[in-house]
Amino acid sequence: MDITRVDPAKLRHFLAVLSSGSFALAAQRTGVSQPAISKSIRSLEEAIDVALFDRGRAGARPTEYADMLAPHARAIIAEYDLAQAEFHALRNATDQDLAIGASISLAQSLLPKAIARFRLRWPDIAMSVEVGLSTPLYERLLAGDLDLVLSAPEDGVVIDPRLSRSFLLEERDALVVGANHPLLAKDRVEVRDLLDFPWIVPRRSARLERIYGVFSALGLPPPPSVLRCEASELARGLLAEAPFICLIGEEIFKGDIQTGRLAMLPDLGFANTRPAFLSIRRGTRQRSAAQNLATIVADIARDMRGGEGLAGAVVG
Repeated sequence: MDITRVDPAKLRHFLAVLSSGSFALAAQRTGVSQPAISKSIRSLEEAIDVALFDRGRAGARPTEYADMLAPHARAIIAEYDLAQAEFHALRNATDQDLAIGASISLAQSLLPKAIARFRLRWPDIAMSVEVGLSTPLYERLLAGDLDLVLSAPEDGVVIDPRLSRSFLLEERDALVVGANHPLLAKDRVEVRDLLDFPWIVPRRSARLERIYGVFSALGLPPPPSVLRCEASELARGLLAEAPFICLIGEEIFKGDIQTGRLAMLPDLGFANTRPAFLSIRRGTRQRSAAQNLATIVADIARDMRGGEGLAGAVVG
């Protein structure tokens, strides 16, 4: 057995064949020709001196050696990708820049406070912020494009084991409408009343399933009109101009609610809480700027949830 001939590319091809059950499908999924996939698997089998697949008309059936190799291959690929991300981050970063990812709600609540406090002490650090959904932000973090991510992932979001997460606070959803919405004039709002109005729901979100579930539990049909959109700016404008209902993170429109431009309905069973986390790549040796921002974020999150004290020491 010559383990030195086992490289990550061969392991990726092996896992592609294993998951697809076919050399042809593995070639399609990886963007590599089928002969190249076959050659790669043959080379891997020669290196470890065992047969990994039984080839036949039905496809590629894994042998017991393939089942044994699979978890090790996944672990090796994960560590290899993490090392690549660290090299990428180190090559493209300096002590004078910081790349942050944040969900929409945390970018409008916790993060501005943290950046303001950070810049009082380190005004020369260049900062960039990418606002978006948890899954693409996590992908950017794992690729080394971001130093840390603040987000409250929806139910069902798969958390990559290469991520290390620290709890920040609980986020809560709310039913938000415009200040002149007809439902605000009612003495009592019931779930069935919400069927008379259009809804706004984030396109890539578990909230729509939650909405359907509440109506279904009461024997009611789902809302007949639902607009799927990710842009909070569009949602804000629609709520102010038309009788939409939006189930969204409470903090996103907190300022509009405080100024009276928007309003909240009773939650009626739709509201949900989910934990928000600060995430970094597992095993990362963070630069001092990232460490300091993480400490400030954790401290502010503790204040927001009613605690006291610092989470860690400020560096430098």
